[in-house]
Amino acid sequence: YDRTESTYRMVDELLQKYIQINKNLTVNSIDPLQHPKLARKIQTKFRLSEEQNNVVIFSANQRQKIISQGQLSQINLSTMERSEFFGERLFTSALLAVSSNEQPTVYCLTGHGEHSITNLSSSGYGEFGQLLGEMNTRVRDLSLQQQTAVPSDCKLLIIPGPKTELNLEEQRSLNQYLDKGGRLLVLLNHRSNGGLKSLLRFWGVSVGDNTILDSDNTLGDGSITLRSFVYHPVVHALQKEDLPVRLLLPRTVSTLPESDPLAAKQKMQPLIQTGPKGEAYRNFLSSGAGSKPVLEVGPGSLPVAAVVERDTLIEVKSDDLARIIVIGDSLFLSNQMIDKEGNRELAWHSVNWLLDRSNLLKTIGPQPIKTYRFEFKANEFSRLAAVLIGIMPVGTLAIGILVWLRRRT
Repeated sequence: YDRTESTYRMVDELLQKYIQINKNLTVNSIDPLQHPKLARKIQTKFRLSEEQNNVVIFSANQRQKIISQGQLSQINLSTMERSEFFGERLFTSALLAVSSNEQPTVYCLTGHGEHSITNLSSSGYGEFGQLLGEMNTRVRDLSLQQQTAVPSDCKLLIIPGPKTELNLEEQRSLNQYLDKGGRLLVLLNHRSNGGLKSLLRFWGVSVGDNTILDSDNTLGDGSITLRSFVYHPVVHALQKEDLPVRLLLPRTVSTLPESDPLAAKQKMQPLIQTGPKGEAYRNFLSSGAGSKPVLEVGPGSLPVAAVVERDTLIEVKSDDLARIIVIGDSLFLSNQMIDKEGNRELAWHSVNWLLDRSNLLKTIGPQPIKTYRFEFKANEFSRLAAVLIGIMPVGTLAIGILVWLRRRT
């Protein structure tokens, strides 16, 4: 890496932070201008051309991952300046790729109007799909209308906001998958629960046909910012950092009461709740004449996400646990909202908990480091300069003179 490059300092400082956290890491920095022979040796070892400089190479366990300077930052084409630095996200992904012995396969359900994992529009899940790739997973689409069962290599199944209902055969396949200790992340659409109410209730989660409002936490765009978490590894880091999540038109997602016979079969708890003024309305999104919103629950702290664990092979003392996370909104992970508040963090920790990656649940996940630029119009800058250079010094001088005169008298 050429040390005169503008990104070198950011790269070097970030790598030093990784070393402080993990003493097993070793960093070697080679400047191709000062040490051309050594640089050429490295280029040959990792099969790089002589022109390929300004790269960060991660190497371990006979695996390698190469991050180029072009990947590290985003260029604003209008100003030709770097507006974001993605080092932490890319470096964490690279470390996972070279240190992990396996690359789990994550399937995303399709066929019911779900958010597409490759769609780059505002409502698509392209950014979430990229995050899954950065987490060293293989991402695949799955249509249970074409396959009769969830594939055996599936380590995590995601249901990303179905708009239409899954049929009985599809739900039977999901139940069989969970019975074998499967892992499931269910993200519900604000207009549909995918017909999964009965299946989810069997596994300990009750989903409401309602829409939650929270007057204390509602923003101008209609979304609500929530920071009331129930202690659990999925939300511990967000709770510790006081990092809220932002949802849009969520529904209630609660655990079954202890008196319910199904509750005894699983370990379950809510994850996220509204503030004390949360209200759930039935028919809130109905457009038909005569369908008026009806207050169903509230005011109070209403759950919008829940987590469930069940030992499906308890009689043979297996460590395999079926794990489920249900969140009453799917739009929070759309391309338009995934970087709002702690939404990306919730996705990061949910996936890691479902995949049993406990070592990645202790802190906040990788974040884009943004650079902000302040611009003024000519007349605004003139007024600001007048305040800073003229009015403020004169005012300070006047106050000083008044204090001096007061002391004299």
